[in-house]
Amino acid sequence: MAVLRLSFTNLAAAAAACSAAASDQVSGFCASEAQAPQRPFRTWRTPTTTTTAEWLVDFGSSQTLDVVALINANFTSATIQGASSSGLFAAPGYNEAVALARNPLTWRFQHVHLTTNFGYRWLRIKVDACSVACTGATSTYNALGGVWAGVLTSAPSHLQWDATFRTILPHQDVGPQHGGWVQRLKQGEPRAQIAGTLSANVTPSTPLSGDDADTWSDLIRQAISADAVLVYTALGDPAQGYVARWRDDVDWRLEGTRATLPATFDEVVGP
Repeated sequence: MAVLRLSFTNLAAAAAACSAAASDQVSGFCASEAQAPQRPFRTWRTPTTTTTAEWLVDFGSSQTLDVVALINANFTSATIQGASSSGLFAAPGYNEAVALARNPLTWRFQHVHLTTNFGYRWLRIKVDACSVACTGATSTYNALGGVWAGVLTSAPSHLQWDATFRTILPHQDVGPQHGGWVQRLKQGEPRAQIAGTLSANVTPSTPLSGDDADTWSDLIRQAISADAVLVYTALGDPAQGYVARWRDDVDWRLEGTRATLPATFDEVVGP
């Protein structure tokens, strides 16, 4: 059965990581912008799409990664690479091509790549030349809104069948009281919200102690402490990964051997 998977720390933005670098960049759209995927519209941008572009980060030491997520890209083809030093990318130890697809809630191109045996100090994202044309947009540059690189933790369960997957459209409709006309003011870009009910096993005599609800409780603690986490729905679509925060108070309801909890993950779209 599919379960939610969470990553609490973005090692690409951790204190030990160096500022990201790139093969090329435009002034005001530096490589370091992609180290903050919680601000997906402050992008790393290249001056052209006609040559292969490279974005790389030094973690400071070898790191084991379970996931590398690409957030808000305007391209559809890239290669994720790992190496022990920046000089070894001619023959990288890790080399996986990925195809980005449009997220069904935000309509942005994203990809959650689950790694196998990644244990390197350097991470590089190679963007294929001209792949931006596949997004259906006319652009003279490549852009990437963020990279999340980290370890994944599997939750005990997924949201129950009553889950809702919502696209929030930030806008305000204004007009006179007579309703003769309405003008729509667009306030931002679409963002995702996933809500539902968590259901976990409990021991009636000692609830929230050593059971699945207790495990969930600790995951929620970590999510709240981290503020922004990577939420991977693990429903067979690598485009459905979200940098999100836990929104609600923690309000367990015990029913025999089950505990239920309303849960909402709000996608983070910072300024």
